[in-house]
Amino acid sequence: MGMSDSIYNVLKTLVDIYSRENIPVKSKEIAEALKVHEGYIRNIMSVLKSMGLVISKAGPHGGYVPTSKAYDIISKQTLSVPIYHNNTAIGYALDISLIGLLTERPLASMRVLGDLSPYVQKEVRVGPLPSGIVIMGKLIKADLESLMEVDSVVSIPHVPVSEIMTRKPVTARPDDPLDKYIDVLSKRRYRGIPVVDEQGRPVGLLMSSRVVEALARCAGNIKVGDVMILNPPVINASDDIYDVIGAMLANNIGRLLVVDDEGKLVGIVTRTDILSRIASLESIA
Repeated sequence: MGMSDSIYNVLKTLVDIYSRENIPVKSKEIAEALKVHEGYIRNIMSVLKSMGLVISKAGPHGGYVPTSKAYDIISKQTLSVPIYHNNTAIGYALDISLIGLLTERPLASMRVLGDLSPYVQKEVRVGPLPSGIVIMGKLIKADLESLMEVDSVVSIPHVPVSEIMTRKPVTARPDDPLDKYIDVLSKRRYRGIPVVDEQGRPVGLLMSSRVVEALARCAGNIKVGDVMILNPPVINASDDIYDVIGAMLANNIGRLLVVDDEGKLVGIVTRTDILSRIASLESIA
């Protein structure tokens, strides 16, 4: 099971509150911190429990407590690397080790977050790692400590972000009515739309999840600026693809806004762009 940005944000909020107060955290506290419905938080918690990232404690003083694996995800010292099957994220790997790389049957050992048991004996891809390495092969053991037979190890060549980014993305303005972008997000299946100021500099990111939450509240006359995420992560068009990979892994995000030297938006780069680059390497490997 992969972890979306919205699920990660809930987990991070839980860890932050628990680290500060050191008592079980109630769903209401997380909902208030994220300004979402409490029912939405309960649904996310059931997902996090299935991934072994939280435990629940009953009683009047009960709530949710993050597990050690949750701290592994949040800690910038331990990066979680996505695992893919047919370009769909099915879990996350920690502490990846290559075993017997120069032998006839090299293996990759990794701690795994998520249930990979349905993918045993199927082809999977791990990475890219911060080094730009991608490991491809067959999953032979699915557990907290999983194993895969390595078929190939590919190194992504250094290229500037400008070569892989999507140019001239759809943009929004903070004062635009939210209704204007509902069809765009649903019909084009965008997960996020950059929000720019009058000079074309990014000031926010309109996420589809935020739009759904706003609609669920049935609030009227909402503007983009009311629900957008402030201070979106950016990267320069001249930066390297390795910088993109590192930023995405360190912050557990799936997209970066691309700016020029003047700070103006020139594109957007996503995990899909990285996967497309990897797919092209596989076809010529």
